[in-house]
Amino acid sequence: MIPFLGRSVYPGPALELRPSRTSFAGQARFHGWIVFTSWPRGDVEPLLPAELELAASTAAHDMHPVVFAFGEQTEGAVIFGGLTLPSAPGYHEFGMAVPFVKLREGRLLYVYVARMYATYLPAVLAGNAYYGFGKEMATMGWRGRTFLIDGQDHRRLLHADAEPGGSWSAGSGCTLTNFDAVRATFALPVVGRKVDGTLVCSYFGWDFSEALVRSGDACISIDAPIVEGITRRRCPSAAAGAFEVRDMMWKLGWPSACRGA
Repeated sequence: MIPFLGRSVYPGPALELRPSRTSFAGQARFHGWIVFTSWPRGDVEPLLPAELELAASTAAHDMHPVVFAFGEQTEGAVIFGGLTLPSAPGYHEFGMAVPFVKLREGRLLYVYVARMYATYLPAVLAGNAYYGFGKEMATMGWRGRTFLIDGQDHRRLLHADAEPGGSWSAGSGCTLTNFDAVRATFALPVVGRKVDGTLVCSYFGWDFSEALVRSGDACISIDAPIVEGITRRRCPSAAAGAFEVRDMMWKLGWPSACRGA
């Protein structure tokens, strides 16, 4: 069985976000899947830029999580001066992230965004210019229970098969196995790398207070070299590591310099 790896086996320190009306730059409602997979650490290390490394783990096995999130963003808005201003149509988005990384000369834990795809050009431009998320334009969407992503050259980049396995639960008091660990993982600061090599830190504010959540199984198939170090790979979800969500409010914090101490 593929293990689920969460915050409990990565004991390093982290900076915690103290939310306020001015903590975030934008928001949208996310409807899709959050999928934890487990890879051998030697396979995850090439996904990181030279400035980052995997954090030490207390787990008995040599595995590390790689997380995928994919689905639709709706009700996009800019947050400015405490005001929420509608700014974007609905669009599809995909993200691949490596949690529990740190600067080589530091101790603080981060989540590194290795690659993102979106169907909305302003989201791609802003994600790269300000956050270093490595976003690219792509065509994507659901075909039955399969989420398909094709590049601008019409080449298949990834596909994800997802199958719900339970009934919907209210996200505010959700007691599904590992769901609290998912929230704890993405409470960590997020780091991206701009084209010029600058590391940029921000936060994802994942608010489940109005969301519905259910568990399931998923498998992401990487069909093309979407990041350096990967050609093709099949990535099944870890044990109790795949969740379908509806109406999760996904907020994005203001970018800032990373701290390593």
